[in-house]
Amino acid sequence: MTAEKPERIAPQRIAKVMARAGLCSRRQAEKWIAAGRVAVNGDILTTPAIVVTANDRVTVDGEPIPGRA
Repeated sequence: MTAEKPERIAPQRIAKVMARAGLCSRRQAEKWIAAGRVAVNGDILTTPAIVVTANDRVTVDGEPIPGRA
């Protein structure tokens, strides 16, 4: 019997993660980031050129995005 490996989720750009969560389009996500509304692990983003993993805590206006712990 072999142990199953947990499924690995590849890192993704922040705008794509937000769009897949159903919050907005990728373009709108970039605007929200520029406006200072998005944070990763408590740090407010200033650029959409950020890659996040499943372990990162992403918030918009202080609220966690749906589907992420």
